[in-house]
Amino acid sequence: FLFCPAAGFSGVRPVPAAMAAAVKAEIDALVAKISDKKEGQASLEALGAAAAKGAEAEPFLVAALPQILEATGDKSKNVKDAAVAAAKAIFAQMSPFAVELLMPTFLTGLGVKAKPPTKEATLNLLAQLAESAPKSVGHALETLAMPVAELTCDIKKEVKEAAIACMTAICA
Repeated sequence: FLFCPAAGFSGVRPVPAAMAAAVKAEIDALVAKISDKKEGQASLEALGAAAAKGAEAEPFLVAALPQILEATGDKSKNVKDAAVAAAKAIFAQMSPFAVELLMPTFLTGLGVKAKPPTKEATLNLLAQLAESAPKSVGHALETLAMPVAELTCDIKKEVKEAAIACMTAICA
């Protein structure tokens, strides 16, 4: 048996290893389809729906977040929207203890090489996370403050506004 935290703080419940392997295989298959032009949107929507599985899917969905955030920079508006929706669904179910694990993903999404829509999505997701898990974000504030502050002077208006909102949320 693998142990996964149950929803809320109700303790720990056993999850059969075969069940976890099936969920991992399903999520890995969906992640592999993200870059596919025809199936990208559908796979992102399925990943967002998989977040409803809760603790059984959480570790695998958190591991898939870098690819999901990368999809927010896609040229297709439908794919972008599906990626943002999937990331929001994962963040809504995610344990606050996963924040430290996701720091490299956040820093990549805020980096100079990231596309403006990816920067904007990452900033909005960080602001959402700051509201739902303020203590976890507070512990990461030292790492997040500088990259977010740099984006408050971004050339893109949307990124700049998202950075100001994010900075306000993470410092609150």
